[in-house]
Amino acid sequence: MKRFHCVCGQEVFFEDKACSYCNNPLGFNPDTLKMVVLTRSTLRTCGLRDHAVGCNWLIAAGDSHKQCRSCRLTRTVPAQDIPINVRRWSVLESAKRRLVYSLIALGLPVVSRTQDLNYGLAFDFLEDQRTNPLVKKSLVYTGHHNGVITLHAVEADEAHRVTAREQLNERYRTVLGHLRHESGHYYWDKLIHNSAWYSRFRSLFGDEENYRQALDYYYACGPAPHWQKRHISAYASSHPWEDWAETWAHYLHIMDTLETATEFGLIQQDAVDASGFTLLMQEWRQLTLMMNALNRSMGQRDAYPFTLSRQVIVKLRFIHQLVIGSD
Repeated sequence: MKRFHCVCGQEVFFEDKACSYCNNPLGFNPDTLKMVVLTRSTLRTCGLRDHAVGCNWLIAAGDSHKQCRSCRLTRTVPAQDIPINVRRWSVLESAKRRLVYSLIALGLPVVSRTQDLNYGLAFDFLEDQRTNPLVKKSLVYTGHHNGVITLHAVEADEAHRVTAREQLNERYRTVLGHLRHESGHYYWDKLIHNSAWYSRFRSLFGDEENYRQALDYYYACGPAPHWQKRHISAYASSHPWEDWAETWAHYLHIMDTLETATEFGLIQQDAVDASGFTLLMQEWRQLTLMMNALNRSMGQRDAYPFTLSRQVIVKLRFIHQLVIGSD
């Protein structure tokens, strides 16, 4: 995530709608990935700027949409006549904007459902009868299908995520992590399936047949033995598609966090600008050691509680080559 400054020189942040020093109204321009002062811009504000969602993204003057490039990707929101769902929607959209930022910054295609009716990207933030007895769906599962990413709205509640993380023995569970994971399934279909990259995917991640059977076995019997040697997480060992999505999510974690660290002077700009993947991994290792040490100093869990094995790094390199186009 880039570091931003107002025209007055004050540091401002990705979510800000006004400068805390000069009070100028601010907005984020997804076309340039910069924060701009609205009084000096010909861009329009997103229709959800003054809503509880509080979106600060901007729209090009000639764009007929009422919502910004990120907000218009959302197809379904939780029922807004329930007060807690207003906050949930805000949390979900905030995480989605960070996802979309990363996708744009990496040059990945972000095609909406209105642009591609068959396989454009869309998000459904849904409830089920466990959290809202008035809805029709008895169960909602987070997942991806034909370009539609579904996320259970309750994932916006921190108490739920902590409980689920402990019950499932997970190291990490965030809304942004969910979205990055599910985007991996979307981009597998867009970038790997029926492409020249497909054979290399299979050689690294495995045969993706028998998905349902593999997940049933995982939930019944647990992760593969010694999964840490080949996978970034226990869940990644359940099936090659989940291995890909988990590794993809971590690639997005890594690239966004490295960019942020660079903007704050913790890493030399040359390291992130360089196409050399080995250098990126060296910088990432040093950064995560520092992040985890700082968290422990505050009595918090490790910020990045993962160990990247040699085989996981090979998989990350493959994703880097796919996205960046170099090794």
